[in-house]
Amino acid sequence: MILKNKRTRETLNITLTEFKIRFVKEIKMEFESYKQTELAKPYFRTKNIDESDFYFDLQWNFNHHASSDWYIKSIL
Repeated sequence: MILKNKRTRETLNITLTEFKIRFVKEIKMEFESYKQTELAKPYFRTKNIDESDFYFDLQWNFNHHASSDWYIKSIL
């Protein structure tokens, strides 16, 4: 997985496990944002949303629900 910092242009090449460890706080906040967005949709009101839904399209969800300076450039 390649991540890039929006401000410093620093690039990281890390595994998913390293990503989960290093960005645990951001992932938690972004998952909550994702969950609130999905629950606001009428057809999701009865569905339970868990982390597997978030990780199914991790790159898009992390980049669009993020308040982080980092974004996922690509998942290898």
